[in-house]
Amino acid sequence: MNNPQKKNIRDQSIWALGNIAGDSPQYRNLVLQANVMEPLLCLIYSTLDNMLDEKTNLSLLRNATWTLSNLCRGKPRPPFETVSPALTVLNKLIKLKDPEILADTCWTLSYLCDGPNENIAAVIESGVTERCVELLMHPETKVKVPALRTVGNLVTSFDEHTQKVIAFKNCLPNLLALLYHQKKYEKRPLGLFLILLLAIKIKSI
Repeated sequence: MNNPQKKNIRDQSIWALGNIAGDSPQYRNLVLQANVMEPLLCLIYSTLDNMLDEKTNLSLLRNATWTLSNLCRGKPRPPFETVSPALTVLNKLIKLKDPEILADTCWTLSYLCDGPNENIAAVIESGVTERCVELLMHPETKVKVPALRTVGNLVTSFDEHTQKVIAFKNCLPNLLALLYHQKKYEKRPLGLFLILLLAIKIKSI
């Protein structure tokens, strides 16, 4: 992974690690114990810093973001202190426009904030919340669904965390729009409705 001279081998190694991590929580933990997180994040940082435009190294970024998602996915959850360093790079990835990268980034965030209130606080403090709210209105379902999952996890925390989320511009209007424009792919209208009710309740306090 650390050898930029052999791009094909590097790309294949990233894919292989992601594939192993995605197989089961046990294999995911083995990959994490091999200290893959630091070089993976360094690779993503380097690629983002050297992008001439968003299409440059797009395949590499998609691959790396998917692998990062698999490293954070599954229950029992991975140790938060091991995967939380990804939050800084996720804050950069979520600002891109590529739907594949956005979808995997949002799924990763949803995994990271599906846990104790301390984890949710860390995700909010990383600065990704406003962009997640914006992505509730993304035209592609594969982005909208994990963005909703992330926002839903964020507003089920302490009242102070919920207030921070719904304070962002268009949070409640976007949730309302999703509720009133349900489509067949949205499997949990009741869940969305409850998220919206919770957000409105907290805002009224």
